[in-house]
Amino acid sequence: MPSPAELSARVRAAAIRDEAGPAADVERGPVEPGQTGDAAVDEALRVLDGLAERPLTEHVAAFDAVHGALQDRLAEAQG
Repeated sequence: MPSPAELSARVRAAAIRDEAGPAADVERGPVEPGQTGDAAVDEALRVLDGLAERPLTEHVAAFDAVHGALQDRLAEAQG
């Protein structure tokens, strides 16, 4: 199972690729560390903040919530 940091990095990379679309040379503004540049994705990932300190029994619900939010965002992006 990926750690929250690995999951965040994957989502950030996917968001960047999604924004670039076919024109990979599109210039981007600065993105703060821990941010993806997509407010909905960033909000979804905040659920993972401090997850390592929470009881293991809460992890599945947190990952499920993030997964659902990211699926919703992807559906919005795809139109």
